[in-house]
Amino acid sequence: MQAVTIQRRIESLPTLSRSGKRVNSLHRLMRSPYLFEQAYEKVSRNKGALTPGVDGKTFDGMSLEKLADIARRVADGTYRFRPVRRVYIPKDNGKTRPLGIPTVEDRLVQEAVRILLEAIYEPVFLDESHGFRPGRSGHTALKTIKKTWTGCKWLVEVDVRGFFDNIDHDILLELLRKRIDDDRFIGLIEGMLKAGYMEDWVYGRTYSGTPQGGVVSPILANIYLHELDQQMQTMKADFDKGRVRRPFPRYAALERRVLRLRRKIERLRADGADQAEIDAAFAEIKAVNKDRRKVPSVDPMDPNFKRLRYCRYADDFLIGVIGSKREAYEIMAGVEQFLTHALKLAVSPEKSGVHAASKGVTFLSYRISTYTSYGAGRKTSRTGPDGRTWRVLRRPTTDNVSLRVPRQEVTKFCKRHGYGDLAKKTGRHRAQFLVTSDVATVLAYNSEFRGFANYHSLADDIKSALRLLELVVFRSAVKTLAMRHRTTTARTMRRLWNGTDYEVSSVVRGKLRSIKLWRLKHLTQTFWPSPVVDNVTAGAWWVKNPNDLIDRLSARRCEACGGTSGPFEMHHLRRVGDLRSVLAVWKQSGWRRKTIVLRPSCRTTVSGRKHARTESRVH
Repeated sequence: MQAVTIQRRIESLPTLSRSGKRVNSLHRLMRSPYLFEQAYEKVSRNKGALTPGVDGKTFDGMSLEKLADIARRVADGTYRFRPVRRVYIPKDNGKTRPLGIPTVEDRLVQEAVRILLEAIYEPVFLDESHGFRPGRSGHTALKTIKKTWTGCKWLVEVDVRGFFDNIDHDILLELLRKRIDDDRFIGLIEGMLKAGYMEDWVYGRTYSGTPQGGVVSPILANIYLHELDQQMQTMKADFDKGRVRRPFPRYAALERRVLRLRRKIERLRADGADQAEIDAAFAEIKAVNKDRRKVPSVDPMDPNFKRLRYCRYADDFLIGVIGSKREAYEIMAGVEQFLTHALKLAVSPEKSGVHAASKGVTFLSYRISTYTSYGAGRKTSRTGPDGRTWRVLRRPTTDNVSLRVPRQEVTKFCKRHGYGDLAKKTGRHRAQFLVTSDVATVLAYNSEFRGFANYHSLADDIKSALRLLELVVFRSAVKTLAMRHRTTTARTMRRLWNGTDYEVSSVVRGKLRSIKLWRLKHLTQTFWPSPVVDNVTAGAWWVKNPNDLIDRLSARRCEACGGTSGPFEMHHLRRVGDLRSVLAVWKQSGWRRKTIVLRPSCRTTVSGRKHARTESRVH
């Protein structure tokens, strides 16, 4: 099929999915090389593009012919998934978790499958789901909680033990069949799930779970837990009760007393009473209003008013309850039962529980709790039936949601990067930066600290919570620069100070360039709809858009010698230096300089020179 036809078919999938119809002919779309070209454009930009799978191959040397061959093998049913290469990466708690690295071809097939699954399922996923979805992130989840969870009395945590490793294959495939009427396409996904893994050259079968590290795993996880989202929606419909809370008896009595006093004042004025008597009535109103502000206007524990809140990010989810503690435990039991029986997922009892909202829980590296302000409130405008406007004092709401930075998150971040000791307020030099330039060192420190601060920028206590970390990071950076130049920290600080900020300078293309040490005063509190929470320049956002790898391959021209006789392959590089040292004529713009289209003869020449240079450095 032509590229335009494929694109139109993919664009029609959301409409079919919303209508409730089962989608078919997906395997027919997988036959098109165009879909794999789009997958290559997407996956080749990832950091792991040059990480080999069990076959030792990377994206280096990819060509249009190879993409077409993958499409052909998928179409005729001869394509077979290879086992993933299992490695272990450290976790924050000191333990490790397994990560599977698929082969290059498997990554391309997975991305093609992901493109089709996203078009089908993204329109039907619920708003309560925020993980691994376009235009959503942890910040969108947290902002929703802060905005809509006011009044929650209880927070329910249910921890799923080893979610990605325990997804039941049979249940997942049955869920896919609810919306997909294509056995060959589902069979392709089944082959992906049962491909197994290689660890120390020993093959292991996969009886459950999705391939962690694979590009299709996140959306498969969302499809699996979409059942939980729907179950929570049903529970919410059954649990929610009442339109408004009933008035609090004490508040209502005080309000009636104020009304009687105001009517008394009107009678006194009509009868021409003494002003002292009127003033005494006003003083009594003021005293009653003072007492009235100390009690809630509505009954916070009204049994006829209940609400259920729910928010999920991947396999982490939180439930908010406006109701009794007993009802919160009943909801937790119902969720655990659904996870165990319907989805066959194990629940960790030691990490699950019901917590008072005022004490809070940790969710997505934030401390979420509720608070009630007992201040005088703020002024607001009221308009009467005659159009007259006046200002009144509006009392603050109760059980507002507060987002705070957990102290343990700050401590872990500081320890992970080796900045120093938070308790002693001392910074430590970092040996890995003793051989880099001042600009590179400051850019690294800025990126780390700014990214952490940007992620926690929604917190109400962001400045106070990170003030001590800022001091330790600054002292670590100064000490690192001082040790590199073999001088004291005091001299280094005087050298960096420009009158308003600390900065380092360098000459770039004949112009002086200054880089400031990033501080909390530079933080702009905002929320990020993307998982990337560090400040990104306009040029860098452009780089993130799909590049022109396929267009350059389709041009059928060697970018080293200019030859037009093929075949042609895309040469991927780990470092720009690998290319600059062997091709002095290379003048590509910076955003695509780590790739180059070469003929096999030119590619052999480049690779040979690079290997020769590497061996000379070794010897």
